Amino acid sequence: MIQGLLLAAGRSQRFGSDKRHALLGGEPLLLRTARRWLDARDPVLGDVLVVLREPDAAERELAQRLQQLGASTTFCAEARLGMGHSLAWGVLQTPRAEGWLIGLGDMPALRPQSIRAVAHALRPDGIVLPTLDGLRGHPVGFGAAYAGELLALRGDNGARTVLQAHRDALQWLELEDPGLLLDVDEPAQLSRAADAQGEPATPRS
Repeated sequence: MIQGLLLAAGRSQRFGSDKRHALLGGEPLLLRTARRWLDARDPVLGDVLVVLREPDAAERELAQRLQQLGASTTFCAEARLGMGHSLAWGVLQTPRAEGWLIGLGDMPALRPQSIRAVAHALRPDGIVLPTLDGLRGHPVGFGAAYAGELLALRGDNGARTVLQAHRDALQWLELEDPGLLLDVDEPAQLSRAADAQGEPATPRS
């Protein structure tokens, strides 16, 4: 079964506040994104594990809210060192997975059917990258063959080194979903995400 990994341990430096709590339709951004992933689950895409920061009181409360939705959570003590650490930590927690679907916690406009399509296209020795009009987006799927390289990731480059090392294994999957490219790094992008869903947006400090 393919494991969903939702990376949500960043510091939101460009946003100016913790964007995970910015409201879309009255619901925090991260929870809205997690709902998309949970709606995508089927016999191929199983559990969704959300990788959070080191566990202080606020982070534990966020984890509890995610668990109430049906997501699993884990705390990465080295998340401050970069996305590579968070990704490797998520893979470490799910050693029985047949592959991993790596997503970002700030992409609330991503359609569940797009997430599902990437999972269904993934093979044990493959890497699937979704595109919109030729532009690469998220989530990215990695087959089980890349477990060792994913576990070795460090720093803030995510899985870029794995993609560069296996260009011959890349499968480009064209999908009609603007949400593939719409991540929220700045408050103005929150409004774009809200427009994509037809709902009001409110940054929260």
